[in-house]
Amino acid sequence: MPQGILHTPNETVFHLKKPPRTMSMKTKQYFAFIFSFCILVYLLLYFYVLPSEVLVDEQYGRDLDENLLNQKKGLEESVITQECSLVTENCYVVVDRKVETELGQMVERHMFVKGFEDESDTIVRLIPQGDRTFEFSDTRMWKIDHLSIRAQYIAALISAPFIVSALSLVDSDNDGKAILEIGLGGGSLDMFLHSLNPKLNITAVELDPTVVSMAQKWFNVVNDGTRRTIIADGLEFVKRAERSQEKYDVVFLDACDSSKSIPCPSKLFRMPEMYSSFSSIVKTTGALVVNILSQEEDGPEVDQIIEDLSQHFGSCLKVSITDEVNVIAICTKQAITDSTSNTDFLRRRANAVTMRLGLQDVLKTIKMN
Repeated sequence: MPQGILHTPNETVFHLKKPPRTMSMKTKQYFAFIFSFCILVYLLLYFYVLPSEVLVDEQYGRDLDENLLNQKKGLEESVITQECSLVTENCYVVVDRKVETELGQMVERHMFVKGFEDESDTIVRLIPQGDRTFEFSDTRMWKIDHLSIRAQYIAALISAPFIVSALSLVDSDNDGKAILEIGLGGGSLDMFLHSLNPKLNITAVELDPTVVSMAQKWFNVVNDGTRRTIIADGLEFVKRAERSQEKYDVVFLDACDSSKSIPCPSKLFRMPEMYSSFSSIVKTTGALVVNILSQEEDGPEVDQIIEDLSQHFGSCLKVSITDEVNVIAICTKQAITDSTSNTDFLRRRANAVTMRLGLQDVLKTIKMN
């Protein structure tokens, strides 16, 4: 008979369980590390890999926003901010404005000098948050569409260097080319070029720190490895560039003053010695592009500015715009023959440029000087 414990039906049998195992400190640290790592990966994916097209902050000024939205009902625009400059004594106003277009309702952001509401220095298009509209959204949170140009004269300035081949329609040909802009405004010109080709080497010079601050805060003007804003006097910057023999493929002059007859370019930039300095810093294959704003589009003052410029360049083109009074002067070191065939060629190229860059067809006439 085998040895063992005799078990009868009336007996109670106890089954002893093994005591629960405790987790070692090393194991706890391992799981804590895995958990922390997963959280870190999630945050990286959320903020850097999977961002939404438009930043949406549901908590942004919630109480204030309700009041803001109530105030906006039935209105066409909303004032975003107003700041006054200690340098120029101008007060700059930024507004978000609802406009109706052929493509439907659009919201634009404007910056203008107080008292000149109908003469916006900068106009950009805002990207809506999903299906939200102007009336039911805080448009301060909307992003800027830098590739949508809303001002005709800016579109003409952008087109100008492509028309005379200072910039190529082949993006890679422009890599590393040097661009100088005198007068920043809201940065719509240089930010378009920067968005079009981030490898362009762009320097924007602006006298007024207030303008720079507003451009960065409300118009998403950035400083990075290939695009920078320098707060300085444009006159002195050009003179220093001339002394150091710096050369640019394109120089944009869009600096204005408070003159009523010809505010752009500023009178200080219209001196013969400045035209000579501009010529010195433009490369042989480059171009100087000047925004001219006068009370009379075809007045003698405009023609005189272009004539004076042409004394320091091989050729200057006078470009009129369809719906605005601005005139754009495009000056090159190369002499361009004043002939019907050349004018027709430039007009055809201008049409090709505006189509290629997605700009509105804004160039009304091109004349040779």
